[in-house]
Amino acid sequence: MHDVLWLTGLAGGVLCLAGHLASPVRQWMPHAVALVAMLAMAPGAGDRSTLLAGAAVLGVACLWQMRAGCRYRRPAESVNLAAMAVLTAGAAGAAGAAGAAGAAGAAGVERSHHGAYVPEGVASAALTPWPVLFLVACWVVARAGAVLVRQAWPSGLPARHPGKRALLLGETGSALMVTTMAIMIGLP
Repeated sequence: MHDVLWLTGLAGGVLCLAGHLASPVRQWMPHAVALVAMLAMAPGAGDRSTLLAGAAVLGVACLWQMRAGCRYRRPAESVNLAAMAVLTAGAAGAAGAAGAAGAAGAAGVERSHHGAYVPEGVASAALTPWPVLFLVACWVVARAGAVLVRQAWPSGLPARHPGKRALLLGETGSALMVTTMAIMIGLP
């Protein structure tokens, strides 16, 4: 299941990047970083340190997007990159918990988050879907807020905004990336 989800997220990253390639490098570079971070989430490829580095780079890309991104799409894309950074950090935490559970499993037992012994093979408590669902809900609300603010106060926007095709590619790609990242972390 994770292989299919990862490929879906990778396709979303390609769509996001394709929607920005006509722009200057300063505007599409954060999306190239997001695509590389999605590559780090490949099943079996991302160890904890790689995912933490990816989360840090995505955080820097989010700050870059807030500073140098397209003025029309800056708020929504900054929210996307911030959500991806948090999800990548969550994946690093889940990878660390899985590594600790694997080490305890090698000894024949696992510990739950309460300190009690649980039988081998039970999913780790770090992989529960509720924090991931909460993050996705926060992402949806923040994205809606960014769009509403852009429509409520359009005076600061440039006269020329991106084409409909670029907007469609960017929006579809970001939705695919964030939701598949969340599902990958939320599934045991």
